[in-house]
Amino acid sequence: MAFRAPPTGLAKHVSKLLKGNLMKKPPVWLSVVQNTPPGPSIIRSQNPEVPAETQRLRHSQKHLRTPPPRPRAIVYPEDRLRRQFFKDHPFELARPKVLVENENGLNRTDFSKLMLDNMHPSQVDGEAVIKYQLYLMTHDNMPERKAYAKATSEFYQLRAQQEEQERKQKEKMANVLNTLQKKKWTQKGLYLEERALRQGQKSIAQF
Repeated sequence: MAFRAPPTGLAKHVSKLLKGNLMKKPPVWLSVVQNTPPGPSIIRSQNPEVPAETQRLRHSQKHLRTPPPRPRAIVYPEDRLRRQFFKDHPFELARPKVLVENENGLNRTDFSKLMLDNMHPSQVDGEAVIKYQLYLMTHDNMPERKAYAKATSEFYQLRAQQEEQERKQKEKMANVLNTLQKKKWTQKGLYLEERALRQGQKSIAQF
């Protein structure tokens, strides 16, 4: 590797070349380098250590710095009510959510009652209970615990009504099936179906 002269000797070296007529014209930067000589090395030296007093001053002035902009957290009034309800009723999360709009193509916005007219009990879910509780708190000025007790009490009644309707429908369907099974043509149809199944199994076994 060729030897590199220090930057401080650059102006002196060019001056010798001019005196020896090895360079006809001086470079444009020669006068600048002579007035402002470079450092002893091309490698930048590290900054001197900051005194401890300055460090303490900077640390104390951190509160003067402008904090970077951060998006605000989006919080709705019913978020706390939703956490409490689903904490007490975790199985409501397993119920399927109906996303179909109503006849007018709009979602429900009236929560003055838990179940509106022309609604089925199965259409009342946990979100309706939360919105109904919020309605009681904002419009009726009801405390949170009292509104929660009223909303869940009506919700339990609707769930009991729904379960009673489902139980009656199952009993009705079971009675219809029992009646059909007792008829002769039904028993004959079942016998023919079982015989066809046995014949099909025998033919498969032969192959």
